[in-house]
Parts: sequence; structure tokens; C-alpha cells
Amino acid sequence: MNKIIIFESATDSLRTFARLMAEGFQEIGYQVLMADMNRETQTRTEIYAFAKPGNTAALFFNHAGLNLLTESRASIWNELEIDCYDFIVDHPMYYHAALIFPIQKLTFLCVDEYHQKFIERFYPERVRSFFLPLAGIRCKENEIPFQERSMDILFTGAYLIDHDLEYHVQGLGEGLRKIWLTSYELLCSQTFLTLEQAIEMCLKQKGLSLPEEDLRDTIRLFQDMDGMLRSHARAEVIRTLANQDVKVHIYGEGWQFLDCKQENLILHDRIPFDETIPLTADARIVLNVMPWFKSGVHDRVYSAMLNGCVSLTDGSEYLERTLRDGAQAIFYSLKDLEQLPAKIKKYLQEPERLQQIARQGYEYAKITQTWQYRAKQLAEMIQKG
Repeated sequence: MNKIIIFESATDSLRTFARLMAEGFQEIGYQVLMADMNRETQTRTEIYAFAKPGNTAALFFNHAGLNLLTESRASIWNELEIDCYDFIVDHPMYYHAALIFPIQKLTFLCVDEYHQKFIERFYPERVRSFFLPLAGIRCKENEIPFQERSMDILFTGAYLIDHDLEYHVQGLGEGLRKIWLTSYELLCSQTFLTLEQAIEMCLKQKGLSLPEEDLRDTIRLFQDMDGMLRSHARAEVIRTLANQDVKVHIYGEGWQFLDCKQENLILHDRIPFDETIPLTADARIVLNVMPWFKSGVHDRVYSAMLNGCVSLTDGSEYLERTLRDGAQAIFYSLKDLEQLPAKIKKYLQEPERLQQIARQGYEYAKITQTWQYRAKQLAEMIQKG
């Protein structure tokens, strides 16, 4: 198999990932067709001309393009016998329709090991799934020497004000409402738990044991909690730093509304994803707050390393197996945030040690944590069939 169709997403970050994966596939000898659902008719024609049954794979990000149909409203992927790989960068609970859609050769690529376990548990024998972490991006411009960089700490991302619990539980029956609120409270205190682990624990505490399909649908019903947890974690981390006089450069909207010592937030407008990479290369430390990945990694971690700066991130089971705190990255815990400001201040007073961590992070990531390398890993999966 040496042909692959890669769909570009409407999301700017996923579009960049797709293009970098295309580069990686071309480097190892694949013929690549870039496709786009914004021009569906033209894309369908191009696919018929390009695809060779049994010798072609297709790669999607967050399902975009997977629902492309023939003119007779059947799946084009089934008709052409294409091996489909759907790279989902969010929890599988958001992709129920894609998981049950009748595509014959479908594999889900998960960015968190618990996401893969969720698919294996709740969609058994329906689709294959593999764990494939997000990767980083290196700036193409000349590297700025570590000590000459303009920012000590950089964070890129928005603050979405989302703390109205009653809004999210409206419409739920009293029993489900209590389970929702108890689960959310548990996750805010036990930050190592996944959404599904917390919900199942709360159900068991109330003596409830649901059939697998009912449990899956309850988790899907509670999916708003995922976004709330992301917003809550980001706010807590930034507030903790600002209130202890740690200054942070932030590129993203909404932070002027965070209740904290605003004078310690150096706020900038939101910028397109591709423009965050040169910014990363002009920082000594890049702060990451995981989007509730409990055994995965965000691309910010590896992009920091690839651009010669220190990745400061909350941990996950996967990261704690593959990196060492104070060696290739600096870890902090959402559960013990009060320790974070002092830890950062100590490191900022030791620039040579920070630079050593940045150097070791780069050596770790420079080959195996790029999108081009992810293409090689996916190609190995494709060849094994």
C-alpha cells in the first residue's frame, strides 16, 4: 500500500497537523492526495481518480471527511475498499455517530490511552483503535538563543467562563442531576480520574450498576463536564500563578475576566495556531494545562521541546512513563497547585538549569515527537493491516 488520502480539517491546528503528516508520508514514498470537504464534488472526483482498491488508505482528523458519500448516498470508503484512519484529538464520547457508522475498514487513532480503552470497552468489535500521541512542531525560523528570548513564561489558549453548574444540569432528572454534580465535585478534587471513572464511581456509591450501553450513554449525556473541567483547570493554574506574582504572557481571549491579580497577566490578542509556533521559540518556559488527558499528551508539550524551551505541564500516566520531572520537562500537579509558584520562581533563578532541561527535552523530542514521525508510525500500522 503506497497511496493515502489526507483530509484537511476546518480547524487551523488540525489542518496544520494534516499537512505535516502529508510531508511525512511523502518522505517515505507515499503518493498523497490532499482532500477537503469544502469542495465535496471536486474531492469525490479526485478520489475516484486517485484511489486504488486494496492499495489506498485515508486519514481524517476528528471525523472530517469520513462521512463523504457517493452520488447514490452510500459510503465512498466502502465502495472503494479504502482503509480509513480517524485521528480523534478529543474524547470518543463526542464521536458516537462516527463509531457506529457502518464503515467496513475503520481504525480510530486516540491521543490518550484511556480514550482507546473507552472505545474497546463501549464499542467492542465495531472498530479497531490504537494509541497515537499528538506531536510537536518546530519553528522554521532561526532559533533565538535561550537567554535572549523575550518571554519567561508563555501560555496560548482561551479562557472560557464556564462555571454555571445549574445551566449544565438543567433538564436532568433529580437522580441524574445529583450524580452529575457529585461527579464534577469528585473530578475537581481527584484530578487524576477520567470522566468515565468518576461517573462510574459515583453510580456505585449510590448502589447503581448500569448495563454497558446505558453507562456509555450516561457518560455521553454528561459530556459538557469535559469542557467545564478544562476551563476550571486553566483558570486555577493561571490564577495561582498570577496571585503569587508570577508573570505569564497569554495569547488568547477571555483572560481579562479572570478574577486574579491581573497586573501579572501580560495579555495579547488571540492569534492563528501557526503563529503560536514562533512565539514558542521566543519563550524560555511554555505552560501547558492538559485538556483532561489522563494518559496522553498535548502537542504544546512537544512543540515546546522542539523549539528549545522548557515544557511546564501537569502530568499524565503516559508522560510520567516517558519523561522525568526536572530532566526533559517540569511537571506540576493540579491537585497541589499551591506548590507551583515557588517551583517556577526557583527555576527562573537557575537559568543554566532551565537551559539544560530545554536541551534535554529537545534531544528527546527532535526525532520521535514530530508529525512527520507520526506519519511513519501510522504507515507501519497501515502496512500491517
